[in-house]
Amino acid sequence: MLFQSFFFLWVFLPVMVIGWYFFSAFRSGSFADIFMIGMSIWFYALYGWNVLVLLLALTGAGYLFHRLLWMAKSTAQKNLILAVAVAAFLGVLLFCKWKTPAVPIGLSFYLFQLMAFLIERARGNLADVSIKEYLLYILYFPKLAQGPIALPAEMISQFRDRTRRVVSRERIVRGLMLFIFGLAKKVLLADALAPLVQEGFAKTLYLDTATVLLVLISYAFQLYFDFSGYCDMAMGISRMLGIELPVNFNAPFLAASLSDFWKRWHATLSRFFTRYVYIPLGGSRRGTLFTCLNILAVFVLSGFWHGLGLTYLLWGLINGVLVVISHLLSSGVRGEKKPERWTGRVRVFGFFLFTLVFFRSESVPMAFAMLERFLTPLYPGFLYRVAPQLEITELYPVMKALGIALPGMEAQISLILWILLLLVCFLLIRKGNAWEIAEKMPLSVKNAVGMGILYMFCMLAFNNVSSFLYFAY
Repeated sequence: MLFQSFFFLWVFLPVMVIGWYFFSAFRSGSFADIFMIGMSIWFYALYGWNVLVLLLALTGAGYLFHRLLWMAKSTAQKNLILAVAVAAFLGVLLFCKWKTPAVPIGLSFYLFQLMAFLIERARGNLADVSIKEYLLYILYFPKLAQGPIALPAEMISQFRDRTRRVVSRERIVRGLMLFIFGLAKKVLLADALAPLVQEGFAKTLYLDTATVLLVLISYAFQLYFDFSGYCDMAMGISRMLGIELPVNFNAPFLAASLSDFWKRWHATLSRFFTRYVYIPLGGSRRGTLFTCLNILAVFVLSGFWHGLGLTYLLWGLINGVLVVISHLLSSGVRGEKKPERWTGRVRVFGFFLFTLVFFRSESVPMAFAMLERFLTPLYPGFLYRVAPQLEITELYPVMKALGIALPGMEAQISLILWILLLLVCFLLIRKGNAWEIAEKMPLSVKNAVGMGILYMFCMLAFNNVSSFLYFAY
């Protein structure tokens, strides 16, 4: 079930919020915990029983490993159990990515949180938890389909805090505002850009410099508004329930260096790799050479996490090399004047667009073909072939009226609308984070009307929604 569906918005979410606070009113809170577990299972069941059975089997295996770690008598036994568990879960992930036609919804996010739970338990950072608390952490539905990747301690402590289960009007309203912001990012921006990106990458061999540039910029914004939109919705739902999820996007396009960019983009995945890969490998404690190798290892693993194709491996390697260069340059110019913020932002955005060529292309030859088309000076006529793919449902009457008033100019009108949409995206990323805006926005009648209008526009766009991009990971 998608967040951006009528059933979720008008049935599942109201039942979830009302039921959570109703059962939390009972003294022990156990009924609310069981209710949350049941609703999460229902949420996954709506994706298909095969998905639910797989996730429940993995959840059971995770709890078994947890109990084995609890009963282990020595550090060696714990390390052995942990190694077997991690190998088993990674094996499941690799098998699904390599052998099955479609990876179950959010499988890697699910497995990463299982591994995080077991690693924290093996390290002694997590006291023994009940099976109910374990299921709450693992199955809690807002975070699992597409993140953020929350650590067990930061979630379980909140589930134990009964003060978070007291109804708060402001918390519910601000959570709803954040959810609407995320919904608008997804259905009004990311889904509008999706057909343009699809057409551009499907017709790589026919593109010109201008078309390549606009397609890549569109893809960058599609990725950002799709993924950050989901995270905003997940945070908004959790805030309505009194639970705070970790921030996954912190204005990444305002970063002035690549290393800072990757700390802001999918921040919880970066934290996961830093905590469980980079630091155990030695981090930055063993000198410059090993620091660079550790950075490369993290980005190669990140590439494999996104997919097993050669394009993803190259994407990870290129990003790793660029971050290593950024690290070396920043280490060598300490005490000197830092570059201008805007210069750094433009450079980082340009590097990001370059890496997206490999991330999105179907093959390495097609990626190089797109780079070749970018460097080949041609008349930008193919823009008028790609632009008509833009269909904004809520502006359909306006587009029809313009088509009647200006016959034969439909492609030009679509191109202008495409450029205006990208300008809107540029303006929005300068505004910062939706979660900060939702937290600071005054609770006034004017803002309530504005949020209602934005919500109605989202409803109008529901006939053109697509699944989240990161569901495939």
